[in-house]
Amino acid sequence: PVMATLGQLVANSLWFAFDALDQQKTGVVPKSKLKVLAEADDGSTPYGELKKHHDTLEHNFWLLGRGTVLNRHFPVFSEEAVFKLFRMFCLLADRSPARKSLLQVTLNIVEVREVTRQLITSLGREWDIRDFTQLATSISCFTFPVFLAFLEGRYAQDTESPALEKAVDEVYKNFVEQVLKQGKVYQRVSWAPIWVKREIELRPWALVASSHKVKARSAVLAKVVGLARVYLTPSATVHNIPDEPGVRPCRFTLCLESNKLVQLAATDHRSKSEWLRALDAAIHHSKQTLPYQAIMSTVRKNEHAEEEAREIAERIRRDSQADIIENTQAELMAEKLARAQAEAAVREETAARQAEEKRVLELQTLRRQLETLLEEETQAKRDEEIVRNLQARVLREEWERREELERLQEDQRRMLEEETKKRQAFELQQEEKDSQLREAEKRLRKLESERLRLDHELRSAREKIIMSERGKELLEARMKVKERTPPVRTYSLRPIRKERGTPPVRSSSFNVHAARLFKFRSKNEDTNDNGNGNSNGTVESN
Repeated sequence: PVMATLGQLVANSLWFAFDALDQQKTGVVPKSKLKVLAEADDGSTPYGELKKHHDTLEHNFWLLGRGTVLNRHFPVFSEEAVFKLFRMFCLLADRSPARKSLLQVTLNIVEVREVTRQLITSLGREWDIRDFTQLATSISCFTFPVFLAFLEGRYAQDTESPALEKAVDEVYKNFVEQVLKQGKVYQRVSWAPIWVKREIELRPWALVASSHKVKARSAVLAKVVGLARVYLTPSATVHNIPDEPGVRPCRFTLCLESNKLVQLAATDHRSKSEWLRALDAAIHHSKQTLPYQAIMSTVRKNEHAEEEAREIAERIRRDSQADIIENTQAELMAEKLARAQAEAAVREETAARQAEEKRVLELQTLRRQLETLLEEETQAKRDEEIVRNLQARVLREEWERREELERLQEDQRRMLEEETKKRQAFELQQEEKDSQLREAEKRLRKLESERLRLDHELRSAREKIIMSERGKELLEARMKVKERTPPVRTYSLRPIRKERGTPPVRSSSFNVHAARLFKFRSKNEDTNDNGNGNSNGTVESN
């Protein structure tokens, strides 16, 4: 591990103070003016124990040299934000000899990119690496004034001051305060199954409850939960606890060097994974003499140097193979073209085969569906034909019965009209018959009964007419006889009106066949009456 003394940690801020006091416009200080700082340790003291002294010294050096950067034109950052940027610059900057015996402190472009990226991300903006590269590569070296002007001129314009202050504070906590992870976790009380939600900050040397606020009635609870700071050592371990039903999820434990167990639980599984990784990194760097971000800065610089070395080697290799590539380019292009054509043909064939298989499957499915539909339609047609035939037969029978009834009605109507012409007295009966005939369309059996009754009444009326005619003839004969002979008392064969009884009413149980038979017999009787009318016209006298 790299060992660093307190003097090495504050060397960059010490240079800043000397530069301010010396009022050098070139930004460099002769080495003779950089006095050796009395060392307070031998380089083996962990940084966690030196941080308080480190913060105090750099704050004093800032007070000595802040006038050179605060008196700039059109400032954007506040004095507090500039101080925090100064702390980050001194932590990440490198010292290198400039000209002869001159010393210059600059920030590597890799660290400029990292600080700028985190600042832009904290502002909620999208990080554009291409834009940064185009601007940063045009600057030869990043001294602190240049670094400050770069941030203010390109990224801090048109930004609200509160948002800018908050973003700088978040980046400051990450780099200077060495906060690896910050957030809310649940801590279990050691003597009871109670979980208390706390705001925790994780640093490489300690787990700090920075924003835990004790309420008025929870002083005892704060005491039983534990201390607000738990120190970490390389012998501490962190363990993941799988979730179980009925208990709090996302749990993990921190076992300290003193075998004390701290039970914690994250708010969700993603936060739990982040806390586990951060705790592993904090435990690993808990006794480092350098700040965690200084170590990460070295790692980033080494990775950038290796990447540049690989790019240079790759560029050299490409240049050395340019001739070979140029000679084989045509062959490769032809082979690539042939392979592309073959792959295209295979893809087309595969796609066509898949499409054909899909089409066949769709057609088979469609055929099965059509066959099922055809069977259902055929059966439905059969059922419909059966129902239609039954309905047609029923309708035909009903129509025949209706036609028969209509014929009967027409006959009755014609007969009633004829009788109405002969005798006005039957008009009332005819109207009753018409009404009964209209009702007969709704009630067939009642119509038959009414028709039979009307037929009987019709015969009675005919008999009355015949009897009336016979009485008339008899009266004429009597008048002739009276003229010739002395008056003799005569009696008419015509029955007295009051002695005549009501004609019997036929039962309504006659069917259609009986009605036709009765009609036939009535016609025969009429014929017989017409033929024998004179034989029955005798006159009896007393």
